[in-house]
Amino acid sequence: MAARRRTQPLTNKTCKQMTDLVLDYLNDKLAPTTKRDFQRHLRICPDCVNFLNTYKKTVAVTGSVAIDEIPQTVRNNILTFLRKRIHRLGPIR
Repeated sequence: MAARRRTQPLTNKTCKQMTDLVLDYLNDKLAPTTKRDFQRHLRICPDCVNFLNTYKKTVAVTGSVAIDEIPQTVRNNILTFLRKRIHRLGPIR
């Protein structure tokens, strides 16, 4: 039996766009319409729910670690990742 195909997207946001909004969502800094779209997407996307939950746990765990407890290699990898991400996103508007 062939799977039914959806002719319309479930929301107007992709998962990639949603992951870019997680921090602002958790800090309650999204515009009302964006927040509504974000929550609507979470209702239909278990992968994004898992990502959000993992993000929350990561923030909680990393907040309890002292910087001198993090190996230098790990710190360098994190900084490299963040610099690349900032460069990819462009200037803050």
